Formats: sequence, structure tokens, C-alpha cells
Amino acid sequence: MKKIVSILLVAVLLLGSLAGCGGGGGKSDAATLSPEATGVALSNGVSVELGDYVLDGETELTVAKQPVEENKDEGYKIEAYDFKLGDMTELSDFITLRIPYDTAYCEDGQDPAKCVGAKYKNGATGQWEDVLFEVDATANELIIYTDHLSAFGAFHVKNEGQRNAKITSIYADFTGIDQQQAMETLREYVAGGGADGGEAAGLAARLLTGYNGFLGGVAGAAGETGFATDLTGTILNMASLGSPTFDTALADSAYKKLNKLGKVAAAVKIGAVMLSTEQTDADTLGLYKDTAMLALSYAESAAWGLAASGLFIFDYTISNLFEQGLAMKMDKINEVYTFFNDEYVSKDRQGFEWTARSLKDWRQVLIDIAEANPNEADAKAAVEEEIERYARVFWTLTSGDMDVVVSEMEKSSKGSATIPNATEAEIKALIGGYKAQLYERLYPVTQSVSTYMQRKTEAAYLDALNEVKEFFNQNITFNIVEDIPNGEKSKYEGYALRFAPLSENAVKENWSGKLGDGGGGSTKFTLLGYIQAGLPKELQLFKPGDDPESDEPELTLGFKLSAPVTEVKLGGLPLEGLLGTYSATFTFEGETATYNFTFMYYEGQLAFKPESDDFGTAFLLLPGPYEYDPATATATSEAESEYWSLSAHVRFIYEEGTVRFSSDSTVEDIEEGRSVTTYGEGTKID
Repeated sequence: MKKIVSILLVAVLLLGSLAGCGGGGGKSDAATLSPEATGVALSNGVSVELGDYVLDGETELTVAKQPVEENKDEGYKIEAYDFKLGDMTELSDFITLRIPYDTAYCEDGQDPAKCVGAKYKNGATGQWEDVLFEVDATANELIIYTDHLSAFGAFHVKNEGQRNAKITSIYADFTGIDQQQAMETLREYVAGGGADGGEAAGLAARLLTGYNGFLGGVAGAAGETGFATDLTGTILNMASLGSPTFDTALADSAYKKLNKLGKVAAAVKIGAVMLSTEQTDADTLGLYKDTAMLALSYAESAAWGLAASGLFIFDYTISNLFEQGLAMKMDKINEVYTFFNDEYVSKDRQGFEWTARSLKDWRQVLIDIAEANPNEADAKAAVEEEIERYARVFWTLTSGDMDVVVSEMEKSSKGSATIPNATEAEIKALIGGYKAQLYERLYPVTQSVSTYMQRKTEAAYLDALNEVKEFFNQNITFNIVEDIPNGEKSKYEGYALRFAPLSENAVKENWSGKLGDGGGGSTKFTLLGYIQAGLPKELQLFKPGDDPESDEPELTLGFKLSAPVTEVKLGGLPLEGLLGTYSATFTFEGETATYNFTFMYYEGQLAFKPESDDFGTAFLLLPGPYEYDPATATATSEAESEYWSLSAHVRFIYEEGTVRFSSDSTVEDIEEGRSVTTYGEGTKID
């Protein structure tokens, strides 16, 4: 069965004060687990599988059902279980927990992956945090993968469409990502030397909007509004420099976060392919290796780069090494020598100290070597060197120390034993035989390490998703300020306002209001709620008594969204303060160019005159003539013929002592029905 890693990112409001606790808590189930008995199914419906490399001996497992936490008004319920394994909290491997979920809490026809999910409670902060899990809808269970123990909860989210516009769930099915798409993302990453690129951003945007994903579980006060027609395109538009809707800093932040997510998602996908394929092709192996080494060279990607290099090393290099070791001739190995290597522990002895390594110990040694040696050749050499060193220790003992080993072996009911008086050639043969045996014993361990490294990359994927969640959940404060000259009254006090344009499903009341005393106002919304509302980029003001549904606005103000505060000024800017030279950067089809333009009167009309004579600058910012509206601080130029039409809008703002503008220039071929728009950002330099 394909494993679909699902991540429920429950809204921030769920993580605050949790009201309405119910019953059902307090009962504990217990079982004794050991290296020989690593799993158990308990009577409370919880199952645990530790794997072969967590326990050294018998350890008691207890699972206590916690009181149910439910808030019917907000539509969620948490059924949690507290897991304890002796005194262990941090584990050496990822273990598997299965906890049941309540199907009755999901509405008819609702996908369980959208209405249930898992989190763990951080013991230090008391907050519920994200954990790797998948949904087994057949068994009605959540399958959790974790390398630490705490309280783990099944979160039930009912009618998620009624909450504030926060991300409530992500159904991140990376198995559904096209393998070729992931390969192209990694190729772009490697070819660009780690630079951000369109393939990674595109993969992330499709990941977030596909598979009933990222924005499938969003809703709220702004959020009963529906989505833009092309949500993937909307996210990519947001992340593009020169976006007509978002300011440069916000767009740049979105682009970086989408790139991080796209890169690690592609690496997780290809890692999963490698693990599930008996023999991965050379192109995939080489690309994955190059990706891992490049990721290691950047601080922000070093964690998943290290895990990816570990997966490559163990899935390919060390796996091949151990397969070759299995083919070694296994000569008869002296019993005392084998007992020393695999079982002997020196107890309270002066002088020589020794503890034979268990498979669990060897597993950690191999992980440590891989993490210290991300280069495959260095890792291979270090593993071979360590196995050779370990296999030779016995032959460095004094005869007295060897006699102690013999005595301990006989006490362990191993029967009588002798130590061969071996020559160097015989010792070499014995070491070779033991190494062959060790390679055979450790081969399954290497497979465990490969899976462990893949889980580490999935954990990095979870972190990247969490960053994106926080980004889209951020609050934007939107301030409207009227510039009122001294001694005068507000011109816009009592005016109705509305954001525009809104998506067809938008609840317009959520994006409407009235200006208060002094003609100002303030509101807050999440970035996600803004996207859901259809990315409005204008404020429309209506005179008192006018109907926004039928009357034309008295004033329309354009704006670009910035975080954490966006401010729109009423009263505009006087033209005299805007005339002068601007350095402007333009974006068209992903390419950028910077030119100087002078905003000036030319032959009695307002115009933008370029300093450069380069062909095409007129299409970046139309020369004019322009009409300037000081109330909206917008200059507009329009021209039309039988075959084409031209339009340009230049919106000025004044902040922190600097005049800036944002522009869009559109050329339309009327006959062909095609249009091209170029966006610009300018700063006044004189």
C-alpha cells in the first residue's frame, strides 16, 4: 500500500484556549515490549510498532487515554493518548503509532483526510504541533511516524468552511507528485547552483492546490468567499516580482518559501522512488546525489541535505558495499572470537574494557558515520575502516584478557572453548570470515537507516509546509488615512467603502465598511483570506446614501498589498511633488530591465520620457499623454485605433520621505484578441 503522508496544520485558533473538555480520559493500557517483541495492539484501539532498533531490553509501554477536548461552536474535537516507554522520550528511530479516529465527526461525503489529522503536544510549551502521519481510511486509523514520545491526538475538524481564514489542513500527498516533474525541479536546482527557480515554485504551488490540498481546508470570515479561478496561477502570480497585487517584499518572501517547499518536496519524492525501486537508474541516482551535496552547502537546506546524502549513501553506496561483503567466503570462525565481538561485556574490571555492539549500536554507528561524512567515498571508506578496526580488536588483547573472555563464555553456558594460536595469515582469514558474517547481520540495518534518512527528509518537508502555513496565515493590518489640511474638515467621513474586485462567491459584507470620524478606518485580515476574496487591488468609496450595488463609486483608489501593514491615503499627492526622474524596474515574462524615466510636462502635456533610446522602452511605460488625479495619486494614459489599444496606469505613493510608483502598461491587438501587460516599480531619484 502506498503511504500517503498527510499533515494536518490545524488553525491557530485551535491551539489557544481549548474549551469544552469531555469525558473518556484517564484509562491506561500497558504492555511489556522487548527487542524480541517490538509491537502490540492494545485494547483501547491503539497499536504500537517500535521496530528492531529502539529497545535494549524489556521496557514497559503505557498508553493513557486523555479527556476529550471539544468545542462544538468552533467545530473541532481532540481525542488524545499519552504514550510512555519506560523513561524514554527521544528515540533512536522513527516508530509507528496507530490511533483510532471518530468517523461520526466527519460530515457525510467529507474526505477523512480533510476532517481528521494528528498532532503531538509539546511538553515544554503545552502547544499542539505538527507530526508526520497518514490516514488509513479503511481501518479508520491515523498512522503516526515519530522519533519522540508525548501525547498524540486525533484532531477532528467539522465543517471547516466556517472558521476564520486560516489554514486548517494540508493533505500533502507527495506520492501523487509526478516523478518527472520532481526530476525537472532538481535539475533546475542543480543547474542553477541552488538558486530559486520557476520549476520549484511551480511544483510547490501545484502541491499546495492539488490533491485536495493546501487550500482545500481553508475558510472563514473572509473565507466563505471561494477562490480565484486559477488558484495555482494566483499563488505563482503572488510570488512573481512585478506582481500587480503584492509589493516586492511580500512577493519575494512568497517566492522564497515556495522554492524551499518545492525543492524539498522534489527531494522527498525522488527519495521515496529510490526506496521503492530495487535498482534505481543512474540518472536519478546522480541527480539525487548532486542535489544532496548542493543542499548541504546552504544553511537553510543543510538539514534535509544531510538526510538526503545519508539516504543516497545507504540506499546505494553502503548497500552495494554490504552486498559485496555478503559474497565473502565465510570460513569457520573461532567461537571465542565471535562471542567477544557479538556478546561479551567486561564487568567491573580494571584495565581492558569492552562492550560488544548490538545491532542497535551498529545502526547508530552507521548513522553517525553518514552524518559526519556526507561524501559517498568518505562514508564508504569510514564504514570499511570501522568494521575492520572492530574486527581486529580481539587480536590486540593480551593472553590474560583472552582468558577472561573464555571464562565468561563458559559461564554463559556456551560450553568449553579454546583460543587458537593463530598465525597472521590465520588471523586475517578469521577476520575476513567474521566480517562476512557481520555484513550479513548488518544488511537489514542498512535498510533501516535508509528509511530513517527518508523520514528525516519528510520531517524537513513538514517544516517547509509549516513555514508556508504561517506565511499565508499572517495577519495584515489595512489602514485608511485621510490627509486633511489644517483647518479643514474630513471630505470622506461617513463614506461607504468596499474592496474590489471580489471573487463571485465573496461575501461582500466581509469586505465592506464605512469610514469613521476623520475619514479614516482600519481592518485586519489574513493573507489567505485576501487570496480567497479574489485578490482585490482597489478601494471603492461611495457617498453617504449611495448603494454600492448599483451606484458608481465616487472615488477608486488602487493599492499594493504589503505586510504586516498596508496603508492607503485619501487626499492624494500634489502633482508638483511627483515631477522628476525615476529609476524604474520592469518585469515581462520573467525578465527584468531597469531604465530611468522623467515624469514631466512635454509640449504642455504630462509625459514619461525615457533617458534611453532603446527600442521598446515606450512599451515598458507609455510616453503619454497622461491625466493625473491627485485624489487617487494615479496618472492614466489611454489610446486606441482600429487595430490596437494602449493603456497605462501609474500609481504614486509617498512613504518615509520617498516617492515611489507602480505601473502597468497594456498593449492589446484588437484584431488578434491578444494583449500583453508589463509591470514596473519606480523610485524617485531627484
